[in-house]
Amino acid sequence: MNKYVKTTLIFTGIWLTASLLNGVLSGVSILILDHDWDYGSPAPLGLSIIFSFVFSVPLVGLVWFITLMAQVADRKGDDLLQFVLRTALLCSTAGGLFFIYSLGTEFKNARFLVALSIIISALTSVLFFRKQIKTNE
Repeated sequence: MNKYVKTTLIFTGIWLTASLLNGVLSGVSILILDHDWDYGSPAPLGLSIIFSFVFSVPLVGLVWFITLMAQVADRKGDDLLQFVLRTALLCSTAGGLFFIYSLGTEFKNARFLVALSIIISALTSVLFFRKQIKTNE
């Protein structure tokens, strides 16, 4: 299989994993720290998962595109994995900061924890697919 197609499939898996993990972590954080328990609804968890899938597309797309450019520049193995991890860290940090200053203003108590969950879920999902990234020659 073409290495660029394989990279696209790997990043689809990374996107699904990161979005689900981030949605759960963020939703639980919001439920615990910012939810008004008078209504008794777990709606923030479901909405967090949906928003995580939607809003992560540009960041994962950017990391995917930069990874493709690194592959064109002939990065392989551990070098490619380290490059993807650094790129994911930078992009997820930018996403976390964007959240803090935009949507995060609605969640006064949980916004920093949600931003941290964005970073954690991005790096965790890349590490989850580390073997596939390293062997994608």
